[in-house]
Amino acid sequence: MKKLSLVVIWHMHQPNYKSSSTGYYLMPWTRLHAIKDYLDMLLILDKFPNMKQTFSLVPLLLDQLEDYAYNNAHDLHSFLTEKDIKDLTFDDKSFILNSFFDANYQKMILPYPAYDRLYKKRFSEEGFDVDNFSDQEYSDIMAWFNLVWFDPYWKETIPELRALWEKCEGYTLEDRKRLIQIQRDIISQIIPAYRERFLSGKIEIITSPYYHPILPLLINSDVAKEADENIDLPDNKIDFVEDADIQIKRSIAKIKKLFGKRPKGIWPPEQCVSNETFELFEKNGFKWTVTDDGILSKSTGKEVLRDFSGILLDPYELCNAYTFRGKGEKNLKIFFRNSLPSNLFSFQYGNFDPIIAANDVYERLKIMQEKLASSPEEHHVLTIAMDGENCWENYDEDGRPFLLELYRLISEDDTVECITGSEYIKKIEKHKVLNDIKPGSWINRNFNLWIGDPIKNRAYDYLYGTRKDLIEALESGNYSKEVLDAAWNEIYMVQSSDWFWWYGEPNDSGQDDLFDFLFREHLQNVYKILQIPVPDYLKTPLEMYMTRHSGSMCPFIKGRISGTQWQNTQLIESLEGPVYNHNKFIEKVFFGCDSKNLYLKFEFNTLNIMANSDISKQVAVYFQLLNVTSESSFSPIRFRSRSNVIPALLKQAYSYELAMMFRNNRMLPILLSQSIENSLWYTNFNYNVKYDFVGDLEIAIPFDDIKVKPKAAVNIVVVTGIENTIEEVISVDKPIIMVRPE
Repeated sequence: MKKLSLVVIWHMHQPNYKSSSTGYYLMPWTRLHAIKDYLDMLLILDKFPNMKQTFSLVPLLLDQLEDYAYNNAHDLHSFLTEKDIKDLTFDDKSFILNSFFDANYQKMILPYPAYDRLYKKRFSEEGFDVDNFSDQEYSDIMAWFNLVWFDPYWKETIPELRALWEKCEGYTLEDRKRLIQIQRDIISQIIPAYRERFLSGKIEIITSPYYHPILPLLINSDVAKEADENIDLPDNKIDFVEDADIQIKRSIAKIKKLFGKRPKGIWPPEQCVSNETFELFEKNGFKWTVTDDGILSKSTGKEVLRDFSGILLDPYELCNAYTFRGKGEKNLKIFFRNSLPSNLFSFQYGNFDPIIAANDVYERLKIMQEKLASSPEEHHVLTIAMDGENCWENYDEDGRPFLLELYRLISEDDTVECITGSEYIKKIEKHKVLNDIKPGSWINRNFNLWIGDPIKNRAYDYLYGTRKDLIEALESGNYSKEVLDAAWNEIYMVQSSDWFWWYGEPNDSGQDDLFDFLFREHLQNVYKILQIPVPDYLKTPLEMYMTRHSGSMCPFIKGRISGTQWQNTQLIESLEGPVYNHNKFIEKVFFGCDSKNLYLKFEFNTLNIMANSDISKQVAVYFQLLNVTSESSFSPIRFRSRSNVIPALLKQAYSYELAMMFRNNRMLPILLSQSIENSLWYTNFNYNVKYDFVGDLEIAIPFDDIKVKPKAAVNIVVVTGIENTIEEVISVDKPIIMVRPE
């Protein structure tokens, strides 16, 4: 069998969370991912001497790691963790209750009874009053939040940390200070560890432009129209190619300074590419880059086709590296990743037994290798390129058992070699040629997640206006180079992809107000550095934020529920964080109730729910009664998995199923089924469910129809699928619980 090369690229990036006005990071995610993901990824790889991998390290992330390790930097969470309980204010306690349970419930809270008890108290009726928690409970909440974000490896190897885990409760101020110091000790090891392995050849380090901008849009925002002719663009054209060039040059210098060698490869942020982007890479001396398989399909006119389980029907085109020619004799090599592994790693495998999941990856790899046996070419490469930090909290033990088993299977197979990107392009003399690359990203092959929404476009106009004022200041000749450099750095920070990702629709971080504050603060800093008045428009949020909370609501009014009434409901989003599932049907689900009805509202990803109209797309809502009798029946879900396992939540049995189907650009009538004997389902056509589908879908389900009595609770799980095959589970880690009011 022909040897298959495997190039694995892990992308490590965190936004700039630091507020210049306070000196604190407003969010803790860089610190927490640093103790959970960055170092242990290397330590796991070390166990397999014949495996090599590539790591994409964004300079913005490296700056933050240095700040935590060497400058005693604090975020709001770490600052409060080191604060004496007696000095906590009312606002401090509110912040702790609202922010110190931000962790995957199933994997990071439920396994620890002491933390789970505090979690359940926090989200009970008494949990909304800060005075209902003792000083010791506040101390324990903060300690546990910091503990569960450690990769389990550190608990095994640091005795002091293991002792703090085993303590369970009664944590002191000194305990909490030690937790933060242990974290700093771990963070201080990250950059030296990567440098050592880079210089020894164990890994390859590549980079991104310094602040992670969307390069095609930064070079020429009109490119968004090439990717989607219907998109609305900002009033002012963005054409800052010199900024893009500076950010790339600064990233090269940063990597060379920290790791001893300049990078040969570059990761385009969000895998957003264009001809102009690749020409800039070539100009700056890069040998290779990577983007999504959707861009290959778009550029060649040949779709990457898959079978029912997602296996490539013909892997020949994708399993190659390409040479980009562009205008003239360019020699930049391009790897096109297989997007399916990224989706499986991010959205499915975390719910599976890690051994089964690892074997599923390996079996898919071997099937593709067999299909390539008849290829006329000797060498082929499978590229797995994905986020290296945000998915692991969904896995048992932070993904360690999964990765250990996967790496074992690969390392013991003599017909598979795991090498770096540079090693692969060096061993292949001739590559397939692409003269033109179609612009787009890894999401829907366009740039609509970063431009086009009115709020995103307004943010670009703010950037344009502030930069224009800076250029006028530069041309005045009244400022020193040091002052202008500081002002330009604020502009570069505002060009980061993250601001535009979270602004507007469809993404919601749950902390959009903080991102908005930081975005405007950087723009305001330009004027403050130049000592000129800050424009009033920069003092106002780009959009007004609403606080959604659970509670009762009124029934349908003229067939639909008013927008203001939906504010008073529980909100569950299909997207929960920075990893985007572009195959999803549902953006958001709202849950509400009154004494008679349970109300649901679905906001759909209309491009997907109505696309490929000859394929049946399904949404099912499963109800599990909690106050049951001996006569109650339960049945399993009516979906199958693409692999041999299904998420744990879906292994349970349910009492009722509300099923919706979308086909031929319309929604078929909703069906309500109930569980009967022998785990079967019976469709009851005598029900009083009402619904209205005009863009969004609103549903009213009488509690009596699903046998939920006053004061009784019901678990709710939402499943989406294609042809009865699971696509997504909302919410995957725990069910939604609704209680019928009296």
